[in-house]
Amino acid sequence: MSVENNGKPTLRDILKLNKLERLVMDYFLKHISAGEIIAIIELREEIKRLKDPDLVPEFDDVVIELEIGKAINKLLKEGFIEYRSGCYNLAKHLREELKRKIGDLKPGFSKDTEKLI
Repeated sequence: MSVENNGKPTLRDILKLNKLERLVMDYFLKHISAGEIIAIIELREEIKRLKDPDLVPEFDDVVIELEIGKAINKLLKEGFIEYRSGCYNLAKHLREELKRKIGDLKPGFSKDTEKLI
């Protein structure tokens, strides 16, 4: 984690994540917040659409959802996202950093992580 942000991850730290974790973070950079069920479903469908074997070991729905759950739990633990009342949210400090970088959160619009740094 970045020292300049009191040990909390920065947008730059997203680049250090594995491929699945980066996909999940791209989702939350785009949507900012999503209900836990819809997030899992949309991420599962995106993984099935991409058919990238580097994301998950197999393309069975149960396996995909298990891998997404592991990635989300790691991102929660490391402070990239937060969970409240059935919703996952981009962590507050990352929302603030995003606002500083682009002036607004722009939910629903994809953001290029590389350009945000």
